[in-house]
Amino acid sequence: MPSLQAFSALQLLRNTAPRLASDFAGLGIVFYDSLAALPHLRLEVGGDERFDLPVFGLEPICEVFARTARQSSAWHDGFHFVCAGTTTLTHLCQFIAPPLPGVADAAPRASGARHMTALLASKVAGIAAIGLLTHERAASIYEAGRLTASETL
Repeated sequence: MPSLQAFSALQLLRNTAPRLASDFAGLGIVFYDSLAALPHLRLEVGGDERFDLPVFGLEPICEVFARTARQSSAWHDGFHFVCAGTTTLTHLCQFIAPPLPGVADAAPRASGARHMTALLASKVAGIAAIGLLTHERAASIYEAGRLTASETL
């Protein structure tokens, strides 16, 4: 059963989906309590469009996601970070590098690089959930190394 953070992540994806443009590229959201254990770097973003961070609240965050998650936006790549406790968008376009499992660990299974990254990152201390929305409008929520929710939006 999904946690409260997973429900919040899914609600954010559900509220964003109807606003998406025809050139929607996909969306990855990291819901976190702490980023101390998740290696990440800001991706280079060109263009003139700018966003003032942090962004507070569900509706304003959905609007930013709708504007950024399109092929025509320089901001569409990487993962965006939302503080789970305050529903605050704090980072855009982040490359994340979750640790790989050790040899003794059972190899996790997820199809595709974005899903595997989400699954592994969801195991990192301080990460509450990872939400993905594919260009086919398939939503997935990962928590503690498991897929806990999925639906088509």
